[in-house]
Amino acid sequence: MGLTDYRALLIDCDEVLVDRDSGVWAALQPLLENRPGAPGKDQILTEYNEVVRALYPRFAELGFSGLLCFAHRQLAERLGLKASWEEGMSFARSVASWSLFEDAPGAMLYLRKFYRLLVSVDRDAEDRGQLCERLGIMPDDLLSRASNPLEDRDWLLANDLEPKDILLVSRPGAEPPVAAGLCLICRSHPKHPQPCSADFCINSMADLVAQHQLSLRR
Repeated sequence: MGLTDYRALLIDCDEVLVDRDSGVWAALQPLLENRPGAPGKDQILTEYNEVVRALYPRFAELGFSGLLCFAHRQLAERLGLKASWEEGMSFARSVASWSLFEDAPGAMLYLRKFYRLLVSVDRDAEDRGQLCERLGIMPDDLLSRASNPLEDRDWLLANDLEPKDILLVSRPGAEPPVAAGLCLICRSHPKHPQPCSADFCINSMADLVAQHQLSLRR
């Protein structure tokens, strides 16, 4: 299928629309200031992501802020540092200030002319309204990652969609969905992986817009 054959885009929020890594790195600086000679950014983020993955099975119990708070504390322990729960909660609440990638607002404005835009994200209830406003989408179109809409027959029926109508827009490492399309946004890679494991491998949301415009001309 071509880009113009899909009716909806299911877009992973973090690292596609929101610059999660930069937000996490900035919010970790108060902790890292206490450890001269701490590992570099890439290693710190790798360890942080490992901690988050290990905690993720407890997401329903902890919520997003709780998960980030525990991740902050466990990362501090890995680095041989002490961190208070107050510092952990301050880190967790930084999520509201994580910035959008520069091309995200314009891409969303363009793409909504051609698709229904659905955004998959982990956020607490108090952060969802602000995020919808920043992305220019309706609250019903901000979906929890845990809901797995591509396999929710009731949701698909209620929204007059089939998996084949939906293009998942995600980051490298995403598992190809069974019946939907997959577009990888490879922002942190000078070149996308070869061979491309998805239907489309694109460098940014701005490039997705450009590719869509080319498709319209064919």
